[in-house]
Amino acid sequence: MEHRKSLAPLAAAHAGELTLKALIAKEHPLLLFKNIGEKTTNDAVDLNWLLKNGRTHDFSMLPSILWATSGIKIPNIASYRRIAALRNQIQHFVDDGDADTQSECLNFIYSNIDPLLNEHFGLAACQFHEDEFDDYVIGCLLSHQIKFTVPRDIVLSEIDPLTYLEGTSKRYLEWACAALRLKSPNGA
Repeated sequence: MEHRKSLAPLAAAHAGELTLKALIAKEHPLLLFKNIGEKTTNDAVDLNWLLKNGRTHDFSMLPSILWATSGIKIPNIASYRRIAALRNQIQHFVDDGDADTQSECLNFIYSNIDPLLNEHFGLAACQFHEDEFDDYVIGCLLSHQIKFTVPRDIVLSEIDPLTYLEGTSKRYLEWACAALRLKSPNGA
């Protein structure tokens, strides 16, 4: 737990990698592999060969591969690149003590992965996390003024969302109240 914030970009990047690879695999599963054309034997390209020899595309290349195979563009490429840099730095060196990793990870997940999950799989990213209650994830998103996919069946029983919306911009407050089906504190 003490290294949770430092390691968060690794988890966020992993979530992004799995999502993008799932989208690529929807086009054709073999498009995930960068070395199919390098096969030098007459062995069949089967599951056994892929497990032993297959190499998937690098994280940094996935946006290009996704676009080339499906025409889908990453919604916020700047955020994607920032997470890629943080992931590389943390995985190979040390965490960026100056970076606000929580904000970077939230921005990456909810400006890239959440919209892709919603559009292509009908899922909401806020429902896939390690915490026991979705409510606290929702509270964090609200307090950071991050727009997110709101699940149709959402029931917030652990938090008062209006508490988390105190001090947010009028525009965000209006969006959140409409998305969560809340009565706005200003009566709108």
